[in-house]
Amino acid sequence: MIGAGPSGLAASKVFASRNVPFDCFEAGSGIGGLWRYGNDNGMSGVYASLHTNISKESMSFTSRAMPATYPVFPHHSLVLAYLEDYAASFDLHRHIVCDTKVTSVRPVDDGGWEVVCRHRGTEAEETRRYSAVVVANGHHWDPRLPTPAVPGAEEFEGTAIHSHDYRTPDPYAGRRVLVIGMGNSACEIAAEISRTAARTFLSARNAAHVYPKMLLGRPADHLASSPLSDLPRFLKDPALRLLLRLSRGASAQYGLPEPVGGPLASHPSTSDELLVQLARGAVTPKPGVSSFGRDTAAFTDGSREAVDAVVYATGYTISFPFLDPAVFAAPEGRTELYLRTVPPRLPGLYFMGLAQPSGAAFPLLEPQAEWIAELIEGTVALPSPTDMTRAIAREWRRHRTTYVSTYRHGIEIDFRTYRRVLRRERRAGRRRVR
Repeated sequence: MIGAGPSGLAASKVFASRNVPFDCFEAGSGIGGLWRYGNDNGMSGVYASLHTNISKESMSFTSRAMPATYPVFPHHSLVLAYLEDYAASFDLHRHIVCDTKVTSVRPVDDGGWEVVCRHRGTEAEETRRYSAVVVANGHHWDPRLPTPAVPGAEEFEGTAIHSHDYRTPDPYAGRRVLVIGMGNSACEIAAEISRTAARTFLSARNAAHVYPKMLLGRPADHLASSPLSDLPRFLKDPALRLLLRLSRGASAQYGLPEPVGGPLASHPSTSDELLVQLARGAVTPKPGVSSFGRDTAAFTDGSREAVDAVVYATGYTISFPFLDPAVFAAPEGRTELYLRTVPPRLPGLYFMGLAQPSGAAFPLLEPQAEWIAELIEGTVALPSPTDMTRAIAREWRRHRTTYVSTYRHGIEIDFRTYRRVLRRERRAGRRRVR
């Protein structure tokens, strides 16, 4: 098992409870993955003030709720404490080998997988043989910059970082800052920086629906389990659009263009702070960046602004540095995986948490790990590789008609649909072994 973040911990809990023998390798000195602030594995982009944009109820693992004493939207330190308590409660630390980086995973001709790992502080590598490998290295750690680069980016003389490296607004006090992107990180970072910056610009090529964290007195993510979620899509989309209009108002009130697609066509961006700062004029919305000068940025509407610093909140590349791309890769953010888990023609290789649900990912992880454990134990069986490949193709056809066509949405899924399909597949898998 590669990684001891939320996905690796959920898989470890399930495997340990089923007495499936395993080793879990973690490159950092502690568990928690991206939720460990300043993680020494270099993969955490958590900034100092970050709180979840998903409520504690929705974010909990299926087997263990977050403490009732937690606020509705916990600080990242509380999420880490929850993960540490989860690991301790199920005695997972005895299975986890920290400070150990997996450098290579390759299939062996006679079956199984060869795994090469290196312990921190030494160049010596250790090679082990496993019948199966569970990849749980996450998909929010490898910063992705605009490709091709924005013309003039190399000439820009101000500071430029990816949001992965952002920690506090202090370096931006009194400066003119451009935040590029309109996902959750872009919205929250722009709002935070704007409180002390001289000017803050938020640039997005495509407008997004910005959700308030609370709707009708409840966390917005609770909509995923409300009667609204049971409506057919052609009714759900306009109903959600109306709900946003009633609770938040029109995008134009905040200087934002109206998004082209419906609220369900893209991953939700959630931020109360941004809406307030837009209304105050502390954040100025701009369209996409067309070019940079030494101390300026030009935009696709022909405007130009003086800029001292740029924060690229442009998402992450899905990558697996320990896998040869000829074995498995995710070109353009697309993964050829049956139920986002199984590569059809690579027996014994499984992927955990490699999906972006419209709600929280944590509740999906243990059921996914249960399925993987059943496959390893042989209590369920997969469809044939040909049937899995056909199913993947069908899913991609549905995906293209459901979500906007961007790298970010390559692994987008609907929470309820995925959970339902996974339950159905586990039942079908049991019938296949009879």
